[in-house]
Amino acid sequence: MNALLENEKQIILNFFEASSNDYWKTIREISAATGVRFDDVLEIIFTSKDFAESNSRRKKGELLYTSRKVYSERAPFWEQLLAAFINRAAY
Repeated sequence: MNALLENEKQIILNFFEASSNDYWKTIREISAATGVRFDDVLEIIFTSKDFAESNSRRKKGELLYTSRKVYSERAPFWEQLLAAFINRAAY
C-alpha cells in the first residue's frame, strides 16, 4: 500500500475510533464521512486486515464494515462468539 493509501487508512481507522456505538458503516458512509474517495476506501478495506465485514448486517442492501479494533472493543461478547462459530463453519 502506498503512502497516500496508508494515510487514508489511518483517517478511516480514526473515523471508526471516533464513532459512537453505531460502528458498522457502508463504503459510501465511510467515504462521505472521511472525505476519502470511494474507490480508495474500497481498496483499503479489501487489502487491509484492519477491517471486518459484517456477516449478518446490511444497510439498504449494502455490506457493512468496521475496524477490527473497534469491533473487539464494542461488540457484545455473544456477537463475537457467534461470529467466531459462523466463520469456523465456513471452512
